[in-house]
Amino acid sequence: MSIAFKYTIAVLSTALVILLSIFLPPFVPMFDQSLYGVNHVESAAVSPGSFQYDTISASDRLYIVSMALGNRSVLRSDYAASIRDKAIRAGGSIMSFAYVENSNGSSPTELSADSALAACKAELTNIIRDGLGLPGFDASALNNPCGEKLYSAVDMLDPQKNVSVWEIDYSGAIPPTVNTYPFALTEAYVDAETGKLYGFAFRLAQASAENFDAAALAREFLARLGISDFDDITDDSSSEAASLYNKFATDGMDGAKTVFTVGFQDGVNEIFVKCY
Repeated sequence: MSIAFKYTIAVLSTALVILLSIFLPPFVPMFDQSLYGVNHVESAAVSPGSFQYDTISASDRLYIVSMALGNRSVLRSDYAASIRDKAIRAGGSIMSFAYVENSNGSSPTELSADSALAACKAELTNIIRDGLGLPGFDASALNNPCGEKLYSAVDMLDPQKNVSVWEIDYSGAIPPTVNTYPFALTEAYVDAETGKLYGFAFRLAQASAENFDAAALAREFLARLGISDFDDITDDSSSEAASLYNKFATDGMDGAKTVFTVGFQDGVNEIFVKCY
C-alpha cells in the first residue's frame, strides 16, 4: 500500500504542476497590476566587448578606404608590384579589407548620388584653389559625363568599421581632353556620410608641371579631412607612371600608416591624389 500511495502522490503532484502552469498565468495580473498592460523597455547600454563604434576618426576612415582600394588593386594586377607600396604599413594586411558594391543604395543618413557629386565639386574647388594656387577656380562648372556607384570599404576582421563611398568615374567612351573640357573629372572617391574626398583625378587646362607642388596639394587634401601630419616617403622603387609624383604617409589606424600618392601626368594635364 505504501508504494501505491507514493505513486499516487507523485502523479497528483505532477498533475497539479501542469494545471497551475496552464491556468495560473492569466490570473497573475489580477494580483499584481504592475505587470499588466505595461511595456517594459530594456536598456540599450553597450557592454565593453560589444564592438559598437559611435564614430570612426577621419584618419581611420581614410585608412580603411585606402586598404580596401589597395586590396581591389591587388586583385586586378600583379600582387608583388601592388603590395610593394604598402610595405610601410604595419599591423595589418590589405587582404583583410574589402571594397564591395552596395546594391541597396544610400541610407537616409547618407548622400544621394547627386548630393555626392555636388559635395565632390565643392571639395575640389577648395583643394584646387589652395593646393594648386588657383584662387579663382570653381569646380561647379564641371559638366563632363560621370557615373556614380556606391561601395562599402570594410575591415573584414571588424566589420562594424566600414565606410560608405561614392565612386564617381568619367563615363565617356573617349578620355577627356583639356581642349574639350577645360576641367574634367576622371575619378573621385566621396565619403557618403561626410562628403569628404579620399582620392581624385582630374584634367585641368590651367595646370602645368612648372607650377605643380605635390606637397602643397597633399597638405590641402589632408586638411580638408582634418588631418595635418604627413611625411614624404618618395623613393625610386615605385612603379608610378606619372611625370611628377611624390608618395606620402600619414597616421592610419591601430599604429599603421596610410600611404597615398600625389602626381601630375604631363601631356594630358592630369592631376591626381590616390590612396591605393
